[in-house]
Amino acid sequence: MSRVFIPKPLFSELQTFFFQNNLEQGAFLFANAEGSDIEVVDAYFIPAEGWSVQLDVYLEMKDSERGKIMQLARQKGCAVIDCHSHPDSGTDVWFSPSDIAGITKFATYVQWKLPGTPYVATVWGEDSVDGIVWPPGSTTPELLELIVVRSESGSTRSMKPRGTWFREPRSYWRKESSAGPRD
Repeated sequence: MSRVFIPKPLFSELQTFFFQNNLEQGAFLFANAEGSDIEVVDAYFIPAEGWSVQLDVYLEMKDSERGKIMQLARQKGCAVIDCHSHPDSGTDVWFSPSDIAGITKFATYVQWKLPGTPYVATVWGEDSVDGIVWPPGSTTPELLELIVVRSESGSTRSMKPRGTWFREPRSYWRKESSAGPRD
């Protein structure tokens, strides 16, 4: 099983970006993979103009943005970690059926563009995370074992992905409707 290690300053920036408003947000982390350990070294936060659709319950990235991300990954010699948020999911974040369909399709694209690297996909709630990984050359995802946030002093905070990819899909999106106010 694979583990992702994220520097705390980058993790804090990611959380701030993800929950800046009630819209889903997306980012890509660039990482070096050594065996089952995946070390994040950089990030790209997708700007509003990078989406063809950006709602509180759905994202659709522009093709040009996908190409840009793959080019950045190749230039850096890195694997990619696909990240997006589900605002208002708190401790109960999960991969939606549309996430699973889109991410599965994108995994094939990443494996073609970045052969020999793992592809990781994550979904973030304010207080929870889920994640899967396609090992290099694999057509089947595996549960991501752990996400570890490392401070500069060396202390760590570990988050266990929820494993929702492999469960029966839910029939609803979030606790609140998309028309409801955020706290």
